Amino acid sequence: MRCACRNRPEGRRGLRILAGLGVLLLAACAPFPRRGVPPRNLRAPGGAYVVDGRRYYVLKDAQDYNQRGIASWYGLHSIGRPTASGIPYNPRSLTAASKVLPLGTWVRVTNLVNGRRVNVRIDDRGPFVRHRIIDLSYAAARKIGMIARGTALVDVRAIAGPILPAAQRFTLAPPPLPRNPLGHSPRMYLQVGAYTQRSQALRLELGFMKKGIHPLRLFPIRHHRQILYVLQVGPLGQVRELDRLARRLTVLGYPNTEVIIR
Repeated sequence: MRCACRNRPEGRRGLRILAGLGVLLLAACAPFPRRGVPPRNLRAPGGAYVVDGRRYYVLKDAQDYNQRGIASWYGLHSIGRPTASGIPYNPRSLTAASKVLPLGTWVRVTNLVNGRRVNVRIDDRGPFVRHRIIDLSYAAARKIGMIARGTALVDVRAIAGPILPAAQRFTLAPPPLPRNPLGHSPRMYLQVGAYTQRSQALRLELGFMKKGIHPLRLFPIRHHRQILYVLQVGPLGQVRELDRLARRLTVLGYPNTEVIIR
């Protein structure tokens, strides 16, 4: 995964940490906005900002926010540097980056494979990689067991933040859940779209089959008193497989695919 990290670590303390973690740095990192992002828009709830030509909209509040998707983590490249919130980055703090959640929002991140979970505070913007919904600090990623893989299938839910002195706010972590909190191993799909005409969805399905894109599933859902026909590819076994498929579908003219986890 191509990743443009924010800055290099400074000082002897940063070098000691780097030496201790070694190749783990290769697993993942959060690209920081490099241009075209006014700081006031990064921080303001309900604001908008642009990164690499794409516009992102920040939610006015995090009420009822709950989303499943792919998490990544960023490590030690930004030690001591200010995040979008202005707080210096500390890889040992339980923090995270989100493209859309207001800064200061607390979320509970649950690894859907092993049941481990952690509470983190959103203090940065990112990850600016397709099909990623949150970037965790090194400490948070370690708590949910995703360091080695670099990514994880997660559930992200907004929660009320702890009322504690600032020095204690990054030490909380809820106990782990039983393995496989969904009751089964999570299944990952790449959704191509939802169509009002079944014939259109069938034509797309046939076209993908001829191009060797599989497995496919097509099924109806009811949405606002209307029947829609959903076309998905999957289940997919690995995030890398999903990324490759998403790139191929973009070339074929389907750039707005979505990750669905069941």
